[in-house]
Amino acid sequence: MDRFISNYEELQRSKTKTFRGHLRNIALTGLSLAASEQYLNKPRVQFLYIHHVFKDEERRLDVLLKRLSKHHQFISYNDAVNKVLTGAIDKAYITFSSDDGFRNNLHAAEILNEYDAKACFFINPGIVGEADFNKIKKYCKDILEFPPVEFLNWDEVTQLQQWGHEIGSHTMMHMNIAKATTEAITDDMHETYRILNERCGNVKHFAFPYGRFFHFSAVGRKAVFDAGFLTCATAERGCHINPVAAITGEELCIRRDHTVLGWDINHIMYFLINNAKNVSINNNFYPDSFK
Repeated sequence: MDRFISNYEELQRSKTKTFRGHLRNIALTGLSLAASEQYLNKPRVQFLYIHHVFKDEERRLDVLLKRLSKHHQFISYNDAVNKVLTGAIDKAYITFSSDDGFRNNLHAAEILNEYDAKACFFINPGIVGEADFNKIKKYCKDILEFPPVEFLNWDEVTQLQQWGHEIGSHTMMHMNIAKATTEAITDDMHETYRILNERCGNVKHFAFPYGRFFHFSAVGRKAVFDAGFLTCATAERGCHINPVAAITGEELCIRRDHTVLGWDINHIMYFLINNAKNVSINNNFYPDSFK
């Protein structure tokens, strides 16, 4: 492929369909039919994140936002964090974020703006502004396991901020922290913190690449906060309710629900309903292995 993809349908064609995936979709359809949206009214903070909004996903984002707005108040990422930290969760809140810094995030931001919703865009400074197609193709293939896609440049990152959105760190070049040395992790955290604060102002938030607990480590967690970041986010599903007492950013383990706009919207809603139904105060904290 010698061009950037622009549609989710192209992404789907690049992937091998599996029987397991087919069964998963059937199961989710059944589960979503039995799920009650009444749970979405439960006071909580739900962090939702995406990676891309391709052209054929833009309408789907609009539909999802309409559906979510029936039960939630949209708030900024920073406000969402503060509500969890201070125990100020008095209704159902939802906040948005996006990882990897694809250029089509500009379209996502424009649609979010129509709903007065703001997001935190977690970017990799080492790929921002890259224009060499072959370098991008290799990065997408080797690091993201993704077809070639355009990335934001620094002017566009500034545009997101001017629209009221936040910028966060996702490491320099999408590092798998669980596989990196202590020195490499420490250097990366300090370098990304320095670059983003010089370029974007006060950057507070970090989300580690790949996002599952087995992609992170206690060493990584320490390095994040030693560098100066105030929070750290995962891609583990779940949502947040008020802690018994106020907690610190270093204590908070942000759980975010990964959402692909090409999925059936009822499947997306099922995950959020299930989160709300089974929410636990333990979601606010790291597993013991990271302490």
